[in-house]
Formats: sequence, structure tokens, C-alpha cells
Amino acid sequence: MQKKYWLGLFMLALLLLFFGNGSLLVTDSVESNYALTAKEMVLSGDWLSPQIYGNYWYDKPIMFYWLTALGFKLFGFTEFGARFFPALFGLLGIGLVSYGGYRLYSEKVGFFSGVLLLSSVEFFLISKSIITDAVLFLFFSATLLFFYLGYSENRPLFWYLTYVSAGLAVLTKGPIGVLLPGLIITLFLLWQRDWQVLKRCKLFSGTLLCALVAVPWYAAMYAIHGSDFINTFFGVHNFLRATVSEHPRDNVWYYYLLVNALALFPWSALVPLCLWQRWREGERWETSEKFLLLWAGVIFVFFQCMATKYITYTYPLLFPMSIFLAKELAAGEERLLSIHYFIFVGIIFAALLGAAQWVTVTGMVAEESMFLLPLSIIVGMMLYYVWQLNGSHQVLGLGSICLCFYLALIMSIAIPFSAQRSAKGLGELLVKDGIREVGLYGSYPTSAVFYSNARIVKLVPEKELERYKPKNMSWSSKNVMPFAAMEKQHYPFVIVNEKSMKDFLKQNKHQWQLAGRSERYLLLRPQVEQGRMDDSMLACYNSDVRARLTVKNEWRNQHGRT
Repeated sequence: MQKKYWLGLFMLALLLLFFGNGSLLVTDSVESNYALTAKEMVLSGDWLSPQIYGNYWYDKPIMFYWLTALGFKLFGFTEFGARFFPALFGLLGIGLVSYGGYRLYSEKVGFFSGVLLLSSVEFFLISKSIITDAVLFLFFSATLLFFYLGYSENRPLFWYLTYVSAGLAVLTKGPIGVLLPGLIITLFLLWQRDWQVLKRCKLFSGTLLCALVAVPWYAAMYAIHGSDFINTFFGVHNFLRATVSEHPRDNVWYYYLLVNALALFPWSALVPLCLWQRWREGERWETSEKFLLLWAGVIFVFFQCMATKYITYTYPLLFPMSIFLAKELAAGEERLLSIHYFIFVGIIFAALLGAAQWVTVTGMVAEESMFLLPLSIIVGMMLYYVWQLNGSHQVLGLGSICLCFYLALIMSIAIPFSAQRSAKGLGELLVKDGIREVGLYGSYPTSAVFYSNARIVKLVPEKELERYKPKNMSWSSKNVMPFAAMEKQHYPFVIVNEKSMKDFLKQNKHQWQLAGRSERYLLLRPQVEQGRMDDSMLACYNSDVRARLTVKNEWRNQHGRT
């Protein structure tokens, strides 16, 4: 491969992964937890024990919090700072998968591996998200890649890199970072019937090295926090997650089939096609191919058997599948992808554009959607053009279409969507009004705490208070935000989610005056005098909310309630 191709791949990866990151707001509810925890780490100076809302937080190990906090130290408490390391680790992931394809097969396979991974849907999404998965992806993949390189080349450096990577994976996600790679390696050695490798894999010294990387933080946390850390981190966030579903609605047998069909798009349909062709032709599997397929298959089956299913859990299988498919594509010289395959890809692109249209029409994204029609035409024309190319140019062309598509979606969908899912405006409103503590009724916007540093106390009916209290070996242990009984609230201001306004008025005896509004939230304060609300303050609010408030006040006035 010419150097210009590698330079082009690197520059396109750099553009896709970092473009728009400063405009993508911190969203609720997952991203804001990581961002707020890292922010409190910087502000408190405690870089050992993660905290959120001023409480110790044992949801994840320390690695991603360290990285996000470092991003804040470098770039301030900004969206770009929060997204810097996920994007950087995405870039390193492209480098690692290209290196893996190159070492296992050839430079062309390495290059194709990078193109396939960079242009896949889930890689694009996760590398721009404030979550642990981009970091875990790199360390998890490095553990298995360096194991196989050590197995096939018997170089001590690869063995030691395996153990270091496993230790870093444990610091990123917990025991799964070493147990799942260990399971894959064990099954591979069983398949190969080759246990002699245990004599040369630096097992004793490597295990000590892995422990040296991973154990000190866990030991320090146990020494400081004792059984609270053990029961919450290992009990709830590992054992309970594996045995009791956190999201029961996702417990369907086809969940990960659908997830991975989209995750590896536009290359996912090649997986059954390549497997079918290899089986039909009766070709022998190379040892490296066996390892890659086992790697991906074990990840899929393992998480399919887990009680809790989540869209990112099987993300690490994109690494071996990118290399496997790259090898298959690099072997061809004529047209690698048929017209039927491009029709399939066009249908999925149409579905994605339809979904983008739907989120704009339904108001999930407050943006005009006129760009979607010309974008659909452009994508269709580009697909037809790429189909007529031969060999490598089809792969490069289809990958380029995906990159253009993702860049268009960043500006038109992703940035407006992040604004809809973030409470940055509410946080800025609290800062503007100098509000340091406030009650809240409805869904809890952690991002507002991140942007304001205010103490937001969730108000719940007193009869439901017991349900919110954290309990051992229960999902309620995740309720670490401040909360209090609504009947006893004494805050000068209360935030209410618009969708919860009717419920709030039913359960609250006070008269309320509107003091401000941002996104989906209303800022209320108790009304000192009896009577209707101040119409001049209501003028900026939508009519349905205003009508509900006014009607409720009239009903209370007629019945003499205060």
C-alpha cells in the first residue's frame, strides 16, 4: 500500500473522531454520570475514590474517570475535554486493528481492517461518546491480539504486552477484562490441543505483571471503603448485572443479532456470506482465522447468556470481525461486492435516513430535515458509482460513503439531538440566578449538576421514599443522587419536568409562580400571595403547560386551599 493511503486513513479517522466534539453536549443519563464523576475528582483532588453528588460511587473502576478527569485538566470542563479520550482511544483502536491485520496477514489486510472498523456504525457512535467502551475496546483487543502474536511468534514482548493489556482492561471495566479473554484463550487452546504453550507464555511473571497493574487500586479501595466497595462494585455491578436483568424489555433472543447487524454495518452482511462461501468450498481454516472467529463467537454467546443486555456489550467483537472480513476482501481482485449487496446496503441507508427523518418530524431533534432528501439522492448515486468499481476501490468507496454520511449526521442530527438530551441550559439558568440548591420533580438531569455545580434534590412522594433508598444487592443501590420527601420540601425554587407538571400539581398543596424555563424544565417558586399566577411571567411558556397551571390554581382558589 502506498503511504498516501495510510496518511488518508489517518486523516479521515482524525476528522471523523474529533469533528464536532466541542458542540456535542453532555447528555443524560449515561454520559453525565461519567462526566460529573470526573469533574468531582478534579475539584475534590481525590483521584483514588470516584465520587458523584459528593457520595462515593463504585459503578466502574478508575481508568475511565482518570482519563476524563485528565481531559478536563487539559481542556477545562468542556464537552471537548470530556470526549477527548474516547476519540483518542478510537484512533488508537484503528491503529491497533490495522497493525493486527498487518502482522497476521499482510499490509493490505491491515489497511482494509482499519477502513472496515472506521466505517462501521458502532465504532463511530462509541468513539464519540463519554462512556468506557472505547477504552475497554483497545485494552481488551490488545490482550487477545498480543496473546495470538505471542502464541504464533513466541516473542517475550508480546506475552508481556498481553498481561499489561489485561491489567489495564481490569482497571477499565473490572474482572470481565481478564476473565473473558481468559475464557477465549482457554477455548482456543482446547481447540488446538496445544497446552505446551503454557510453558513458554511467561505465565508466572506475566500474572505478577498483570496483578501489579490492576490490583493496587482495588486493594486501596478495599482498605479505605471495606465491604461497601466489595458489595457494591463486585456484588451489584458485576454479579447482579450478570444474574438479574437491569433492562428486562431487552431480554429477547434476537437482541444481539439486531445490535451486531447494525454495529458492523455496512459490512455485517458479509459475515454470513463469507462463512457460507468458505463452508461450501470446503476450504481449510487457518489457525489465525479460527482464533478470530472464536474470539467474536465467544463474546456474542457470553453476553447473550448474561441477564442484563446492553447495546455496547458486544462491541469488542468488531475487532476480530474487521480483520477476518478484511482478509476475505483483500483476497479478491474483481468486483468484491455484488449488486445485490449494494441494494441491501442502500436499503439500510434508507432506513437510517428514515429514522433521521422520524426524529426530526416527531420533535426529538428540533431541526429542519430538508437536507435528508438531497442526502438520500447523493448516497444512492454514490452507491451506484462504487458498485461499478473493481477490487479494492469498492471497499474504499463504500467506506468513504459511510464517512461522508456520518459527518453529515454529526451536524444535522447528532449535535441537535445532544441538545435535546442535555440539561445544559437548565444548568446555565441555575448559575445565572445564583441558585446553589434546588428541589426537582420528575426525571433527574445529572447534566444540569455537571454544568451548574448546584445541589439538585430529587423530590418523591413520602410513600415512595423507601423504594428510592439504596439497598444491598439491588438496583436501588444506584440511587446516589440527593432525594427527599416532597411533602417536606422547603426549597425556595423547584425544577419540574414539563411532562411531570400535572402530577406535581396534584401532589403539591402550594401555589407556584413560574420563575424561568430551559429545555424541558420549568423553574418554579412558591407564590407569596393568593390568586392567579403572574400572567406576564407565564407569557414565555407553551399554552398547554400554562393552561394546566392556571386551571389548577383556579380550582385551588375556589376550594379555599392554600
